[in-house]
Amino acid sequence: MVVLIVLIALALVALVIVSAINRKQEREQARRMQQRKLKIQAEALVDIVNCLEQTLPNPAMAKYINDETVNLLQQILALETGTKTHIENSIRHALLRSEDLAGGKHPPGASYQKDSDAQITQTQLHLDEAVKILRHLCVQGKFSDTELEAYTSELSWAYLMVSVASFIAQGYKFSALQDRFSAQSYYQKAQSLLMESVHPNPRRVRMIKELSEIMEGSRRTMSRDLLPERIIPE
Repeated sequence: MVVLIVLIALALVALVIVSAINRKQEREQARRMQQRKLKIQAEALVDIVNCLEQTLPNPAMAKYINDETVNLLQQILALETGTKTHIENSIRHALLRSEDLAGGKHPPGASYQKDSDAQITQTQLHLDEAVKILRHLCVQGKFSDTELEAYTSELSWAYLMVSVASFIAQGYKFSALQDRFSAQSYYQKAQSLLMESVHPNPRRVRMIKELSEIMEGSRRTMSRDLLPERIIPE
């Protein structure tokens, strides 16, 4: 009887130990999964910030989204049980980036123009995601509804201009090669997008008019104020 009791007691102790180990492993797995999820989200935000910096002249939106990257990295840091140096360095880098953006610093060469259809598509996807994130931040009270309206208008204009500016650049390229047929085709694509759009930006109507003048041969390029970047044929 004593032996049986001892065996039962040992079995119970073993079950308790196994249960405790399983719970610890489950908690560790949940922690790692949460970290992985946050890391994926942070990396996605970094891609969007990079896109905005490379596309838009206004750094304000990139700053707000970069601040969210900092928040996610801080959550990752709080979950970390091992070496934290890498995460802390990432946070410092993100904080410095937000400071630069808040100060109006912007990498040179921001341009609507992209070099391939894949770049155009990827940029427009990032612009769409930026709109969703900014709407979420506005709900959180990070900025006013009026600011959100201005940001979404700027982003929707950028979405249109990524295609338009890229087509115009291709038109310039083929014009320089004396390939009038190909150049006209790209100018027409750009003009069609502008004509199909209902965006209220007053530059849209001017661009339609100037593209007609380019196709008619009465002008060579768009006015500089209509395209903030200088498009140089390759």
